[in-house]
Amino acid sequence: MKKLPCPVTRATRLATFAALFFLFAAPARAGDAYEWSQFTPDGVELRAVTQEAACPKASIDGRPAEMTVRAAPDAAFPVLVCALPVPRDAKEAAIRDRPMPLRVERFERVALVGDTGCRLNVLVLQGCNSMRDWPFRMVADAIAEMAPQLVLHLGDLIYRERACPIADKNCAGSPWGDNWETWKAEFFDPAHALLTVAPFVFVRGNHEDCARNGAGWNRFVSPFPFAPACQPQEVPYRIDLGGLTLAVFDVTRAEDRGVDAALAPLFREQFAWTKTLEGPVWIAMHKGVWGSARLKDGVNEGHNLTLGEAARGAIPPNVAALVSGHLHVFQAMSFAEDFPAQIISGTGGDVLDRLAPQDIAGKSFGAATVENGRGVSTLFGFTIMQRGAGDWTLTHYDAHERVLAQCRLNGRKLACE
Repeated sequence: MKKLPCPVTRATRLATFAALFFLFAAPARAGDAYEWSQFTPDGVELRAVTQEAACPKASIDGRPAEMTVRAAPDAAFPVLVCALPVPRDAKEAAIRDRPMPLRVERFERVALVGDTGCRLNVLVLQGCNSMRDWPFRMVADAIAEMAPQLVLHLGDLIYRERACPIADKNCAGSPWGDNWETWKAEFFDPAHALLTVAPFVFVRGNHEDCARNGAGWNRFVSPFPFAPACQPQEVPYRIDLGGLTLAVFDVTRAEDRGVDAALAPLFREQFAWTKTLEGPVWIAMHKGVWGSARLKDGVNEGHNLTLGEAARGAIPPNVAALVSGHLHVFQAMSFAEDFPAQIISGTGGDVLDRLAPQDIAGKSFGAATVENGRGVSTLFGFTIMQRGAGDWTLTHYDAHERVLAQCRLNGRKLACE
């Protein structure tokens, strides 16, 4: 396949750099402060985190608008979280006189990134202090330079679950646990520039479940109203991308290695719900139905058995693609059977699944046989999906913006280099 040029023009790059210069050249404010926009079931919402006593000033279409308290400070999270819904017909919005990105009528360029946190647990101590070992800031800045109209974060923002030994200089001093310092170090600080470029869709990962980092998820980026208690299961919702519908699922409890007979019917019902949506439809879900973290003795490990059981005969034909993270690879595949394409972009920062196969054509994942596909498992990066005339071009980049793989998605079928 002939390589397509990067869709970002020189003028766009200069505009992006100018915006970032303005961001970082502005006078510093006391304490931590981060602002962004994200999609909820009701549309775009402005969000802000501040250590000040009151929510920051905002405006919509040049008129003052009041941000309200989403979550008050507490011992683990000594910051104020504020929110402001934006009417669909609004042309512009700002926080502290800084323009905030809003929805467009037809999204042409979407960034995919997932599994961005730095892993600290009983088995792995990732180099959180090293850009080489944990390059999420570099990945986020590269995405910002591409100027997407939407950033789809596919989940697992937080991985720091234990303290780093003092003697390990690669992660010494790192915060850990579900608290503000960890969320700031893992996501808000490295993604600071990207937060100003495009609205986000946050997909809940299994590292944001109630047993791990559910309190921070609920407080900062859940698309639903803040609740004091962690919600073990959030309901699916839809986003209109202009000629394309994005359905966002919470599949954090879907067991990978075996079929959860109690949960499979729930996910089957959610798959069936997408039949009511205007097609084509992409389903965004942290765990994909199909994929490969590695092949052991000729047997694939990586596809989700619970979701595979739920998907059997339940995904309607208007669903063109499943977009996921969870596996720390890039994989794009379409199937001999009549299944939607599966796209996995989970190389945003956490330790990579380096044993995952890169040549995946012909391999079987459960009931699905890959007809065409491409994998990358050895480099950190992100994916840009660019709309064309009736199809989409998927380009997977590394953290230095070098093209690693490229495919075209037409309906449910992929054609990859």
